Formats: sequence, structure tokens, C-alpha cells
Amino acid sequence: MSINQHQFEQLTEMGISLWQHRTYEAPNDAVQTQSNNYLDIDLKELANRQLFNDILLATGLSIGEISHQDDHLNLGLFNWYFTSVSSQNQIQWLEQQLITPTIAEISKSPALKKQLWQLLTKKIQE
Repeated sequence: MSINQHQFEQLTEMGISLWQHRTYEAPNDAVQTQSNNYLDIDLKELANRQLFNDILLATGLSIGEISHQDDHLNLGLFNWYFTSVSSQNQIQWLEQQLITPTIAEISKSPALKKQLWQLLTKKIQE
């Protein structure tokens, strides 16, 4: 739902904060370089992974509520990118963008699972 500027100002004046769509500009070259390493996503394969389904359940989403792009998933509150860069075997959150290794890699690593759950719990509660 979109609102006009006057409605936005009235709601802001009443203390009601709203989400606004903003275009993302990478803060530095490192993030721009990393964007070339995003993997194409096979949503059917992901849907067969228990960890992925558990994540959807934890975020209160169903597979039908996800918008699938070539290189990311749009989960409404954030976009989820999978990266192939093994040296960056960590989970990152950059301006409503979750960047992780593949679900297969996360499934194999208790440390990555823990990091992902902690990050999602923190961001969902914000």
C-alpha cells in the first residue's frame, strides 16, 4: 500500500514509523565485488531442505510468500543472498540483506547454524 507525502507526514507526526523502500547503494568496493559471487537459487531444492523450512517457520513465512529472484530470495523484511566465496564462510547482514553460504554448507556447520539463528532472532525482534 502506498501513501502520499501528506499522509506520511501525518503518521510520522503521530509517532507512527513506516518502512520506506530505498535503493541500496553498496558502501564500498568490497561489497560490490562480493555481489558478483551470489549464487543462482533453486527454490525447489531449498524447499526440500529441513533447515530452510525451519528458518521459514521461525520467520513466520511459508514457501508461497517468498518472491524468488535469480540471485536472491525476497522474504519481505529482507532479501537473502547465497554466496560461493568460501573464504567468507560467515553470515552477514547489510541493510536488510542477509548474505550467507549455501544452505548445504550451513547445515554441515554447527557454528554457522548458531550464527544464523542468533542473527535472525535479533533482526526479527527489532
